[in-house]
Amino acid sequence: MRLKVLLLTTFLVLLIAASFQSNAGGRPGGTLVTATFTEVKTLNAFLATDNETQTYNRLIQAGLIRLHPLTQELEPALAESWKVNSDYTLWTFQLRKGLKWSDEHPFDATDVIFTMRLVNDPKIPSLVGDSLTFQGRKIEWSLIDQYTVQAKLPSTMVTFLRHLDASQCPILARHRWEKDYLEGRFTETLQASMSPNQFAGLGPFRLKSYAPGEKLVLSRNPHYWKIDSNRVRLPYLDELVFLILANQDQVQLRIENGEIDTYQSVRPGDVDRLKQKAASLQLRVINVGPTFDMEGLFLNQNAAANPETKKPYVDAIKLSWFQNVNFRRALSHAIDRDALIRNSLYGQGIPAYGPESPGNTLWYNPDISKFPFDLMKARQLLLNNGFYQKSQEGKLVLFDSKGNPVQFSLFTNSGNSVRNTQCILIVSDFAKLGIQVTYSALDFQTLINRVDRTFEYDAVLLGISEDDVDPGSRLNSMLSKGSLHFWWPRQEKPFTPWEKKIDELMALTMSVSDFQQRKKYYNDVQRILAEQQAMIYTVHPYAFVCAKTKLGNLKPIVPRHRTLWNAEELYWQ
Repeated sequence: MRLKVLLLTTFLVLLIAASFQSNAGGRPGGTLVTATFTEVKTLNAFLATDNETQTYNRLIQAGLIRLHPLTQELEPALAESWKVNSDYTLWTFQLRKGLKWSDEHPFDATDVIFTMRLVNDPKIPSLVGDSLTFQGRKIEWSLIDQYTVQAKLPSTMVTFLRHLDASQCPILARHRWEKDYLEGRFTETLQASMSPNQFAGLGPFRLKSYAPGEKLVLSRNPHYWKIDSNRVRLPYLDELVFLILANQDQVQLRIENGEIDTYQSVRPGDVDRLKQKAASLQLRVINVGPTFDMEGLFLNQNAAANPETKKPYVDAIKLSWFQNVNFRRALSHAIDRDALIRNSLYGQGIPAYGPESPGNTLWYNPDISKFPFDLMKARQLLLNNGFYQKSQEGKLVLFDSKGNPVQFSLFTNSGNSVRNTQCILIVSDFAKLGIQVTYSALDFQTLINRVDRTFEYDAVLLGISEDDVDPGSRLNSMLSKGSLHFWWPRQEKPFTPWEKKIDELMALTMSVSDFQQRKKYYNDVQRILAEQQAMIYTVHPYAFVCAKTKLGNLKPIVPRHRTLWNAEELYWQ
């Protein structure tokens, strides 16, 4: 991506007008089948943290702005144009006229104001609420007329528009959900199990049916406003079917049986096998490059106490290890990343040492501290910090300075064979230092509940999906108050000086328009995170997708959804 393009998209100074005519040139009709091995938990983007919910919202909802996944440029969506004042704190959005929700109710500015009321409500713990909060202050939204709204920002934020994409901030139907909100039931709305006639959206598809453990079916929204160059209303497909499968083995079996038309995350270990069968399956298997995701292991550093039981979330002995930066660095040195790549990714990946992937060429900082596999350095770091090793019943055991054996638990999400293999290897790596780790896989929702709500864990191997290259998309994980600040989320104030410094640097990164200055600030953020190893980064996998050869307008990309991001343009040839 050219620098000039990025600057224009992140710091708009123009009134942007748009036509929503597509040059797709496809043929209407047909059903497209894909798969997920994560149960549908909700269709409410304000309450979700998973990729699938973001995908569904891009398909069934719309935002004021669209962040184009391929170009990373900003495009008009429900707002057909916008303008901004000289200090970039007052934004005026002109909405499209004549749009209808999928239930045929008219769309207007009151829907936008209702949605932004949800965003600003502290009782609704949403990721977009975090992203659209500026140093503790909210955006003031006001209704100008039936098709015009204004946003008054408390200060300049150059990435403001990027957070208005449907994946983060879908505009919700006031006529459907305001009553539930006013009666305190909003967190119970937008369940996938709702009756389809209760749903209203502005995306290319709408909810048709949901069978738990089986499939989610979306059907064509006949009221979607986008048309192609031949004046054919999009989307072309009649239905999109998401099969809900138990694990990646089942996904692979269905692909090989020809039952899945496209899949966005083929396991590296299955790539060669699929390529060998590609001709008979009429299938394409494509490497789209290293992901932008953060993959790694983090330790529970939450020093707070449970307000109900008054007991600390983390045992004091373990907390003393986890908060020791040299302990974390030693663990990082103990992980054989090359072995993770060989054995879990079948060579299809690169080592990770910081929060950004080299695939993000604009923002990646190569000049960060790295802690590559080196057991001698790991052992020395531990010995220099009061730990010692001795043999016990023929097995090497690590003790802290007070004689406590170093042992803790490790979790990851079940159904993910790649992470399962990585955890087994990491447990073996740590055992070489005398650290005893007990590994278990939990279903995804149970795992997230422990990480984000009850804080009942010692260590977790997990990833944070990143599909926007700009640092503004990292606020939830970088900021100490962020809900994805995994090792201690939603801190009332930064617990450590380095977390406070990151908060300050991220605020600066969001408040200046000059790319080089922003890059300098964000380089420092990456440097601090790499030095501290609060998240022990492991690998950057290559992303592989597959799709039937007769699927037209397929344009696979690294950001998700890798093959359905332009679903309204896909068609069967």
